[in-house]
Amino acid sequence: MKWLLRPLGIRNLKSVWMTMLISNLVLLLIPVSMGAFLYTKVEASLENGANRSNKAMLEQLKLSLDGKLNEVEKLVQQIIFDPKLEYLLKLSGDPESADRYKFIEFMRNTMSRPGNITNFILDYYVYFDKSDLILKTGLMTDSRKFYDMYYSYQGMPYEQWRDDMLHQYHSMAYLPTSTLLRRAEYDPMESLDKKPANVVTFIQSLPGRDRGDIKGSFVVLIDESRIKEMFAQIETASDSSIYIVDGGGRTIMATDREPLPSGVLSKIEGGAGLFNQTLNGDEKIVSYTPSQKEGWKYVLITPRSVFMQQVILIKRWAMILFALCLFVGMSAAFMITYRNYSPLRRAVNAILRGKDWSGKPSVNEYEFILQTIEGSLHEERNLRSLLARQTPVIRSNYLSRLIRGQMNVDTSDKGGHSLRFMNLEFVSDYFSVVLVHLDSIERFNGGQDEEQWALARFIISNIGTELIPSPHKSFAVELDRDRIAFLMNFDVMEGTEAELVVKLMCESLKNVIEQRFKMDITVAAGQPHSGAKSIGESYAEAVAAFEYRIIRGSGTIIYFRDIQTAHAHYYYPIDIEVQLINFVRSGDADNVLKLLDTIYMMNFESGSMTPEMGRCLFFNITSTFLKIINATGTEPNEILGPDIDLVKDIFSYETAEGMHRRTKKLYQLLTESLVTERTDHSAQLLQEMERFVETHFTDPNMGLGMVADRFGMTPQYVSTFYKKQSGQNLSDAIVRKRIELAKQHMGDKDLTNGQIAQMVGYTSDVVFIRAFKKLEGVTPGKYRENMLPYADDAG
Repeated sequence: MKWLLRPLGIRNLKSVWMTMLISNLVLLLIPVSMGAFLYTKVEASLENGANRSNKAMLEQLKLSLDGKLNEVEKLVQQIIFDPKLEYLLKLSGDPESADRYKFIEFMRNTMSRPGNITNFILDYYVYFDKSDLILKTGLMTDSRKFYDMYYSYQGMPYEQWRDDMLHQYHSMAYLPTSTLLRRAEYDPMESLDKKPANVVTFIQSLPGRDRGDIKGSFVVLIDESRIKEMFAQIETASDSSIYIVDGGGRTIMATDREPLPSGVLSKIEGGAGLFNQTLNGDEKIVSYTPSQKEGWKYVLITPRSVFMQQVILIKRWAMILFALCLFVGMSAAFMITYRNYSPLRRAVNAILRGKDWSGKPSVNEYEFILQTIEGSLHEERNLRSLLARQTPVIRSNYLSRLIRGQMNVDTSDKGGHSLRFMNLEFVSDYFSVVLVHLDSIERFNGGQDEEQWALARFIISNIGTELIPSPHKSFAVELDRDRIAFLMNFDVMEGTEAELVVKLMCESLKNVIEQRFKMDITVAAGQPHSGAKSIGESYAEAVAAFEYRIIRGSGTIIYFRDIQTAHAHYYYPIDIEVQLINFVRSGDADNVLKLLDTIYMMNFESGSMTPEMGRCLFFNITSTFLKIINATGTEPNEILGPDIDLVKDIFSYETAEGMHRRTKKLYQLLTESLVTERTDHSAQLLQEMERFVETHFTDPNMGLGMVADRFGMTPQYVSTFYKKQSGQNLSDAIVRKRIELAKQHMGDKDLTNGQIAQMVGYTSDVVFIRAFKKLEGVTPGKYRENMLPYADDAG
């Protein structure tokens, strides 16, 4: 066979054989991919399992320890809230005083009630600053004797202990683990020191209301060994280290002598989480979870090597599987290649027997077959091209005049013999016209030259004529550079059926063109008509529907029947205009943009406004803009730029959406310019006040008093400052924000006015109704009755 193909230029007879063989060998990549995928998934699964286990143990530890710490704090509250304690803090503690018995009574009646955590705390005591006395169960003595004879901290002198712990302000504070030196606790005759103990010290300054007025301290000594007993199970199970870190980054307690590395500490943020970290050359998994104590974190550091042993075993089995698949795959590749190449060889022999070959040398068997087929098709295309070269020009000219109504359909020619030379044949005198406007072809190919526009029109024309179902017909006509008309001819049917066909064709065409070919189009459809003048009538309706693009926007489908119910009025009452002017002059850009969006939604999203009324609305909004500029003395060139006609600038956009975006931009620039003119050295304080009000205006307590307390000022000063800087009263600003939020909630018909009042910060719906009516001019119920139907229509 090789000697037969060589004279024809086929030099490499086995090229396809090699291609098939290589393609089949590529399939051997599957075992490699499977092994890698399996190993990755198993490793991830084991790591996730270990992480879940660590997290569960850490959560269990957190619940247990937080419970114990809560009991400690309950003990503290039980003692420090005793009404006798505040009285004792004021006494001098003179040994000769009759009041000294009250200390003994307090020690006997109150200090002897530790609750159910005696096995968790080592001891606790109360320090009275004025009397320099320390009370604990069964003991009353001065601070010096207490430190020397009972409890002292290793490496900490008496003065430091007294100044840092007893005299310094602490609010429910836990100090890091320290070594406590214990001496004779209960037996005065005992002279031998007890074994030192590591403790976590809890301190609460008394009475705790004022940092500058410290009259004593309550101290609880928490036994660290008890905490470590709770850690023992986790530490043994995963060879882990456990740390308890407070909000300041201090390590309150740890099972490891090494401190928590700063690199790990910097990554512990937010709620619970985990991450990988290399410590001392060893890979670790760091898990952490927040405690009930504000700012506290429980941190668990586990070596990765604990669970990686199973991953290594699975990796070994994956390599064995890879070698087995490699052997089997190579054997199968050779067998499949031989079997698939045999039919190709027989096809080449058949071509050589049936036709004398003349042409350029072939690279392989496939190209040899392809050249043979292309030669036959080329001859056929040349013949068809000669026949059809002149017909499209005549056909396009005829359809263009027909659609524009410049000539009527010859309904007497039932067979369509006079049009057959243009490949035109109408099935009836029932027609409809659909206009397609090319809004943009940038997403199609990024070009804007005439070749690209012609290609876009060609694509739309061909797809549109193919989408109409048989026996109906559709003919495409290019009316302009960016506009195409489709003349749809229906078989005899009812009007509603024809409208359904038009709707399906428009929706299908828009979906295909925009999703597959990335071209943006607007479609306008006239209604189906019958008779000699039906095409001109439907074309006029399609043009009228297309005019509504200013209302509906680009990229929509507009049917003539939908625009017949349009109303000739718009929503822009005087109180809304006054509200818009006030927002601009007060520099409230956010509310300006929200109000403009509301006006746009109520007028345009319902789709029932005429284009003329839409233009009138934007004339009115533009007029309001000019009123504000004149009233504030603002230079128009600073907002619009030099030599810009405001009206022409707004109406240069083809759609209401574009006019709306431009209007919002101009109002934002004007609002920001007014804010800039009022800004001085107090601007930062005003911004902080506004942010505070924005964050807390739904709080029922929000008012001058709350703002004054937040910024450390008098209510009178806050009122004067806010009025001067913002141009409005603070209380009015709070009411406005609440009413705006209430208007948003009114869209939910399931909410009552009373529920909305509570949601926006009013404790009484009567106050809410009064405030709403004062600001909006109507009651909430009237507003929902009159205004919300616009939102329903827009939806």
